[in-house]
Amino acid sequence: MDEDTDDILNNIIDDDDDANIQMTPAELIQKMEEIWINEKFAPELLPHEQEIVDLVLSQISAMEDNVETLPSADFKKGFYQLEIDRIRFVVTSYLRHRLEKIETYVLHVLKEDEEREEAYLSEAEQQFALKYKEALEEHFDNATMFYPGLPFEDWKSNFVRPNMNSFVFLKAKSNVEGVVVDRGQGDDNEIVDIKAGSQMLISYKGVSDLIKKGDLRLI
Repeated sequence: MDEDTDDILNNIIDDDDDANIQMTPAELIQKMEEIWINEKFAPELLPHEQEIVDLVLSQISAMEDNVETLPSADFKKGFYQLEIDRIRFVVTSYLRHRLEKIETYVLHVLKEDEEREEAYLSEAEQQFALKYKEALEEHFDNATMFYPGLPFEDWKSNFVRPNMNSFVFLKAKSNVEGVVVDRGQGDDNEIVDIKAGSQMLISYKGVSDLIKKGDLRLI
């Protein structure tokens, strides 16, 4: 995030607005942008960041209230509104990418979440996923009435899964040692160390846990 953005956020967010937040407004927006890009380019559904989303939405509301106090003739009001709209787009796009993955991999997502100690779905997303699954089941049940004998039950056992071997671009936020580079040739894999700030193209499967931990980020 550049200095101009930092200045805008500092000008339209009061210090009292983020008294209970452990990050500055600029750091919070930067974190939101990072989880958005990670979700956008990761083939799988990542752990939800509902707390960050709620904090950003709260900041947007506070920013809008502060902008409303500015005179209409103040040319800075337009710039501030553009930044608010940009942040709102980031949040909306993040949530949309998550819903698209839930719809595409609904059975896989629900099955994986049942087996995890810590769910990747937020409470609202879980409710959406369950309702979407029920709608799919109803659709296939109705289709069976018109086309008896077809193996519609197969979709429950052969459901769509994300391609964990797809390649992604990433950037290291810190030094990371012992990253497995899957060459797709069985046991013929390479172990590499990634220096902070370096970028590389790599199979997602070998770095998924490091992305979730925050050591690496997608770009």
